[in-house]
Amino acid sequence: MIPIDHSFRKYFPGLYQQQKLVYLDSASTTQKPHSVLEGMNEYYQQYCANAGRGNYTWAQRVTDGINSVRAKVAAFVHAQHASEIVFTAGTTAGLNMIAYAWGLHNLRSGDEILYCPDDHKANVLPWLHLQALLQRFGTTIHLIPYRITSSGEIDHENIRAKASSKTRLITLTHIHNVFGTLNDIARIRTLVGQEVLLSLDAAQSVGHLAVDVQELGVDFLSFSGHKMFAAPGTGVTWIHTRIHDQLSPFLVGGEQEIASPSSSGETHLHTYEMPHLLEAGTLNIPGILSLGRAIDFINDITLTTIEQHGKTLTYYLLHHLQQIPEVIFLPGIAYSKRPVGYGILSFYFEGYTASELGFILSSQNIYVRVGTHCTRGRAAQQDSVRISLHVYNTTEEIDTCMAILQELTSV
Repeated sequence: MIPIDHSFRKYFPGLYQQQKLVYLDSASTTQKPHSVLEGMNEYYQQYCANAGRGNYTWAQRVTDGINSVRAKVAAFVHAQHASEIVFTAGTTAGLNMIAYAWGLHNLRSGDEILYCPDDHKANVLPWLHLQALLQRFGTTIHLIPYRITSSGEIDHENIRAKASSKTRLITLTHIHNVFGTLNDIARIRTLVGQEVLLSLDAAQSVGHLAVDVQELGVDFLSFSGHKMFAAPGTGVTWIHTRIHDQLSPFLVGGEQEIASPSSSGETHLHTYEMPHLLEAGTLNIPGILSLGRAIDFINDITLTTIEQHGKTLTYYLLHHLQQIPEVIFLPGIAYSKRPVGYGILSFYFEGYTASELGFILSSQNIYVRVGTHCTRGRAAQQDSVRISLHVYNTTEEIDTCMAILQELTSV
C-alpha cells in the first residue's frame, strides 16, 4: 500500500522535478506516475507491435496485454463481463459513440432524451448533433432539459416530472466538472424504472472514489484514462450486456464487412461481437497499457484513501475561501447541506476577471483553470476560476494559493 504523505510527490516526475510548482488543475488532467510512464516506455522499447495482427511473440504479448487491461477495468468498475468494456479515445469519444452506435439506430420520431444544459458539453452536444442529423432524414426526436439545484446537484423531482412514456434515455453526470457535486444516480434509476436507459459521464468520479456499475444501475458509463493517471487519448465506455443487441458499429474497417442486400432489401454488416463491434481499427495500445498501470497505482493507494484525502483537502480549501469576502462561489459544496466534496471548487473573485486571476497565480507557479470549463449553461455565463485537487496536493499548497488571494484583497 502506498501512503499519502509529504513525500508522495516523488511518484510523479513532472511534479518532483519542479518542487515549487503547485498544480491545481487535476479535473482537466492528472499528472502521471513513474509506473505509468515506464509501462508505456516498455511497450515502445521492448515489444512495439499491433494487437491481433500477428502470431509472433510481440504481437501476442500486446494482445494479451490489452485483454488483461480489459479484465482489470471490468473488475475496477464491477462489470460482470469483460466484453462490456469498450476502449475509446476518452469520455467525449465514448459519449459520442453512445449517440451513434445506439441512438442513431434505435431512436424514432417522437422519442425523447432528457439532458442537463449545465453539464459538460460532451454530455450535451452529441445529442444535439444527432437530433439535427436525424432531422435531415425526417426523424424528429426531442431533447428535454432537466434542472440542477442551487447546490449543483441533479433535481430528482424535476427528472420525475420530465420523464414520460416517450423517454428513451437520460444523460447524467456523476461528479460535475465545475460544481464538484456527486449525484445519487441509483436514486434516479428507481425514479424512472428499467425501461429508460441511463448514460453516465463518470470522467470526474472514476479514480476518485469506488464506482460500481451494478449499484449505480446505469446502462452506459464513460470515463477518461488521463483523468486517472493514465495517458491522454485513452478512455472506456462500459455498456450493459442487456443492450448489446441494440448496438451497431459507427466506425467500420479492418475485418468488418458489409454483406450483399438480402431478399428483403436490407443490408447487414458482418462484424465482431462486443466489444470489438465498437473498436474498429488500431487501438491506442500504449494508452490502454498505461490505463492498466494506472489502475494498479490507484489500487496500491486504495480508493478509500484517495476519496478521504480529496474530501479533507476540499473542505480545507472551502473553509479558507469562505474567509475571503471577494470570493463568490458557483453552485457546489459551498451551498450543500450534505458532506460532499470531491476535489473541485469553482468561484468568481470580485475585482478581477478569471483570466486576470489565473495569470497572477500562474506567475507564482500556481496552476488553476479559468474560463467556462467546457459548459454552456450557468457556468458559461461568466468566466470563473476552478481549483481541482488530487492525491499529490497538500494543505500547504492550498495555504500558498490562499496567501496570494488574500494579498489581492488589500490591493
